[in-house]
Amino acid sequence: MSFQLTTDRLILKIEDSNKTKDILAFYENNKTLFEQFEPTRPDNFYTEAYQRATISYEYSEIIKGKTLRYYIYLREQPDTIIGSVNFFRMEHGPFSRASIGYKLDAAHHGNGYAYEACSAAIPVIFSNYKIHRIEARVAPNNLTSIKLLERLAFRFEGIEYQSVEVNGTFTDHYRYSLLSSDYEALTEKA
Repeated sequence: MSFQLTTDRLILKIEDSNKTKDILAFYENNKTLFEQFEPTRPDNFYTEAYQRATISYEYSEIIKGKTLRYYIYLREQPDTIIGSVNFFRMEHGPFSRASIGYKLDAAHHGNGYAYEACSAAIPVIFSNYKIHRIEARVAPNNLTSIKLLERLAFRFEGIEYQSVEVNGTFTDHYRYSLLSSDYEALTEKA
C-alpha cells in the first residue's frame, strides 16, 4: 500500500487523527456542495469528536485492506486539504470489487485536480489490491461527476432506482464501472 502518491500538481496522502481539525474544516467549508449529493449526515457529523472517531476507524480499515482514502493537497500548499478520493466496500475473491468516491473543494473545481487524483489512485487499487472492478454511483444531476467518470473511462451500466438516501429521500443513481482489464488496455495505448 502506498501511504503517499504524488502527481505533477498534487500530493495524495493517507491521514490519521492528527489531521482531524483540517478534515473537519474541509467538510464545513463545503457543506452545501457535498450535502446535495451525499447521504444525510448524522447530527454530530460537524464535530471534532465525530471526525476523529471516523478517521481512526477508517485508518484501521485501511491497514486491514478494506478501504482506502487519500486526502488531496496541492504540491504548492501541502498543508491544506482540497479534496479526497476513496475506495470503499472492498471485496476480494469472486466479488472482487470496490466502490469509488471523490470530492473536491468548491474553490478548486475546473482545474482537473479530481481527474489527476483519481488517475493516480486507481492504479493502486488494481495493482496493489488486485481488485477486478471499480464501481461508481452518481446522481443523474451531478453532471460534473458524470463527466469525470466518463473521462476516466468508466462505463455506464444503468440506473439503480431509489438506491441512495439523500436528504431523507431515496434517489435514483447511475451506476458506472471500470474493469481492471479495460484499464490495462487503456494504459497500454497511452
